[in-house]
Amino acid sequence: MSVARNILKNPKLGPAGGATQLTVSATLKQKSSSVEGIQKWPYEAAAIAFEAIPRTLAQNCGVNVIRTMTALQGKHANGENHGLALMVTLVS
Repeated sequence: MSVARNILKNPKLGPAGGATQLTVSATLKQKSSSVEGIQKWPYEAAAIAFEAIPRTLAQNCGVNVIRTMTALQGKHANGENHGLALMVTLVS
């Protein structure tokens, strides 16, 4: 609840709206494509787990989750992974 205080005391902000989690997820998916056999399963499982946060944010906003997640993943695939990706997708 002390977001304003935290920003004033330590003005370092990270990307929001699940952008960090989707970036990590995309990186893990790319890594899993270069790994063979059952050793790729942990990469894929972690990638799916990291997508839970943006998916939950989309569900809480009441939007079409599948369409929103697809749009976000497309933006991250194109390199448009700025911090407000989820908010921009929800508004547009």
